Amino acid sequence: MNPIAFAIPVFFLLIALEMWVAHRRGLSVYRFNDSLTSINVGIMSEFSKAMGGIVSVAMYVLISERFGAFVWDTSHPMTWITALLLYDFCYYWVHRTGHEINIFWASHVVHHSSEEFNLSTALRQSSTGFLFRWIFYIPLALLGFPVKVFIIVGLIDFVYQYWVHTKLIGRLGWLEYVVVTPSNHRVHHGQNDYCMDKNYGGIFSFWDRMFGTYADEREDEEPVYGVRKPLHSWNPLWANFNHFDLIWHQVRHAEGWRNKLMYVFGKPSWTPAENDATPPFSGANFERFDTPTSSRLKQLALFTTIASAVLLIVFFAVQSKLPTPLRIGFCVVMVLILAGVGRAITRTNLTKPNP
Repeated sequence: MNPIAFAIPVFFLLIALEMWVAHRRGLSVYRFNDSLTSINVGIMSEFSKAMGGIVSVAMYVLISERFGAFVWDTSHPMTWITALLLYDFCYYWVHRTGHEINIFWASHVVHHSSEEFNLSTALRQSSTGFLFRWIFYIPLALLGFPVKVFIIVGLIDFVYQYWVHTKLIGRLGWLEYVVVTPSNHRVHHGQNDYCMDKNYGGIFSFWDRMFGTYADEREDEEPVYGVRKPLHSWNPLWANFNHFDLIWHQVRHAEGWRNKLMYVFGKPSWTPAENDATPPFSGANFERFDTPTSSRLKQLALFTTIASAVLLIVFFAVQSKLPTPLRIGFCVVMVLILAGVGRAITRTNLTKPNP
């Protein structure tokens, strides 16, 4: 069974614990619509990876078996330590390009579209990342690390990043120089000027210090979470495709091939008017997206989310026994259900229509 199936109940318990601790401290950390959307995006991501994520593993196996340079002893601890370090190094570049190249940002932006910062935000993962991410891990395949090692260290890297999505833990002293912590990851999720394009590490923060992308959290300027082109929707499907849609429209209307290519492979902030100065970010002028939701709709949405999480665990348990068309059909239905819930709780009385 997919190990994520065992992690899901733990993730939910930790979210409940964070909500309780925040309540005891008198802090507002969660908003219903935002957090429910984060969880739904995460569930949708797992269903999507069940359909397409096998591509990453298949490509890794193909390359490692044909071109792997070394044979690694999986019983030796150094094999695992080396693999984890190299995986996190590759992750740094996956993550950095996900912020600095527009077509990759289109996939990664879903994780940053939450305007809150809590443990549910960690679950807001892309459903399209599998299309690109495997390319960055080719070095591990060429070095011959077995696919079992690749999958396990990948899970370690992924699960580690869950706990750093919280505002309830302050700075952790010397650990800030070595590993990713809640403090330096809060910077990564901020849209303040000092936060932009900083702190890309997965487990280790020293990659950022090595390559000049590290920034400390400032006591006098709390990060403002979210993105500068807000999602303005609770629909998890639209969260995954809205920036791809934006790129499509930008390319269609751009003049000349250079501009078209720059909209795809340039920085997300790139415009043909390169000399236009970006105005300084002002947190005081930022308004978080919110919509009124009736109690009945909240109850229905919450029930659907919990049921979808349970069905995801069941799916992990039985998917190997299901024929491929049935697996794909089940995943498609679940994606559409989650999209429907998001659409239902997104009000239409906005200045800009949402899907």
